[in-house]
Amino acid sequence: MTSLPKRITLVLPYYNEENYILPTLRAIAAQDTRDFRLVIVNNRSNDSSPALVEQFLAASDIDYTHVDEDTPGVVPALMKGITLAQGEFIGFLNADTIYPPHYVSRCLALFDANPTATSAMAIDIYAPPHSGRARRRLRRVLFARWIMPRKCHAGTYAQAWRLDLFRSVGGFDSAIWPYVLEDHEIMVRMMDKGPSIYDRHHYCFPSPRRTNSNAVSWNGWEKIAYGLLPARAMPWFFHSHLAGKFARRKMLSEALRNRSWE
Repeated sequence: MTSLPKRITLVLPYYNEENYILPTLRAIAAQDTRDFRLVIVNNRSNDSSPALVEQFLAASDIDYTHVDEDTPGVVPALMKGITLAQGEFIGFLNADTIYPPHYVSRCLALFDANPTATSAMAIDIYAPPHSGRARRRLRRVLFARWIMPRKCHAGTYAQAWRLDLFRSVGGFDSAIWPYVLEDHEIMVRMMDKGPSIYDRHHYCFPSPRRTNSNAVSWNGWEKIAYGLLPARAMPWFFHSHLAGKFARRKMLSEALRNRSWE
């Protein structure tokens, strides 16, 4: 399905998400703007996900492209989506995350209101947005962003970037960073390009299984070091320190396919 170019391309990779992807697609279809193009990337699924995706999207009014990426791992799937991106901005989605109806329009509005911003980052919440639990989560992330403005406080599933600047630093690329935590590493290369914008009204709802990902994430000491080290130390921290550790622990992006953390 094609149409005139949209302002933002949304890239959604998936692998064996038959139990999660339809609610995500319904949330995308419920967006209050159609100023987006969806590039959805099948990363060698062997369940019913591809059929479910195609059936849903073919019956929708979403401007989409459904493609395959045979190299296993989220980074190769993201790379395929990036090559097909058009427009001013690129955003990344997860197949098990729910996006409120104003998600895309809020993202575009934040870019418009902040012309020097390189990214608009949503905040992950796990309760209704007006609940006490969600408000506390929003305050924590906004405070973290205030004290650490050049570090990342949002997962890939909640990130949107100015496409030209994102491509100028290489974007997601297995040759640059083949490991997990690509969402934080990309900030290392983008942090000098301009500010990241967070807003209490820009949020999404990841699956609860995402809260139990220690097997494919950094350990406690590494997380503390990320918080305490100055931003100028981040290139060394990721590419000279973490890269070797992650390689020894076999924490390549394709490790997420094992899902022992669910």
